[in-house]
Amino acid sequence: MGNTHWDDAGLPVLTDAERAGMRDFWDVYEENYDPIYEELMREVAQMPQFGAIVKRMPKEQLERQSREGRERGRAALLEGAWKPLLDDQRAQGAMYAAAGVRFREWFDLISGFNRLIVPALVKTYAADGDRLSRALLGFQRYIDVAMSVLGEAYLDTKEALIQKQQQAIQELSTPVLTVRDRMLLLPIIGVIDTRRARHLTQQLLQAIRANRAKVVVMDITGVPAVDSKVANHLLQTVEAARLMGATVVVTGLSADVAQALVTLGVDLQGLNTVGDLQGGLEEAERALGYRLALAGDGAGGDGHGKGRGNDGHAVPMLED
Repeated sequence: MGNTHWDDAGLPVLTDAERAGMRDFWDVYEENYDPIYEELMREVAQMPQFGAIVKRMPKEQLERQSREGRERGRAALLEGAWKPLLDDQRAQGAMYAAAGVRFREWFDLISGFNRLIVPALVKTYAADGDRLSRALLGFQRYIDVAMSVLGEAYLDTKEALIQKQQQAIQELSTPVLTVRDRMLLLPIIGVIDTRRARHLTQQLLQAIRANRAKVVVMDITGVPAVDSKVANHLLQTVEAARLMGATVVVTGLSADVAQALVTLGVDLQGLNTVGDLQGGLEEAERALGYRLALAGDGAGGDGHGKGRGNDGHAVPMLED
């Protein structure tokens, strides 16, 4: 994390000069704490994300946080008790990241603090150049530690949020639909990579178990390209579904794609393919023991095993 060295417990490793400089910095900060805090709060109020959060917080809560933060800072810089301060900074980084605060506002806040504390350090130690240099070093190391911890927690939280969003998008892009009892439809749209194929397989197997499905229609019309890698993903998904007791019918495999796969030497014998979605649904109906009956002659049929409705459309009928 930055230029800071850390021990196995996650605490900063500091030199004697850095610790002495932090004490000098803190002495000046304590003397000027109230005016610096008030000016920083005015600046925070002008920030879009930070300001909106602070304005919703009761005055008593702000004062308590300020008091507790001051106590943790004093314990860390004067006594070396860093853990409570770092734990609080990690929690703040995660909380404000989840609230949508841009990391740039953290830098703006630190810049404001720098603008206020440095003149105070210069004024206090102007007559002692060595001590001024040491205090500035201590201040800089303190900022390094704080920003390293805040930044790490902020990025971890953002990455977790992005992963949740990606998972939600994947679930929306590969819905498993129930067509009828024990029949599922899986329309796949977009590129299939290894990660998505793994998620797709897991989602399908869960749906097969939950619905006790016996047949699945997997439509790949919306997949822009089916190469050997995608075909292998599909074969693995089909095999996993078979082990769960379900038959998979793949639809939407165009003639051009089929020819390309044959040229690549992809073995598609494990796939039960049908040209279009309608044909796949009819194939799935037959696999469940249904047959397609012509509509128009009522439920009684025409004497040749074909039932006909009154609207001229085909209706499914169970085999006798």
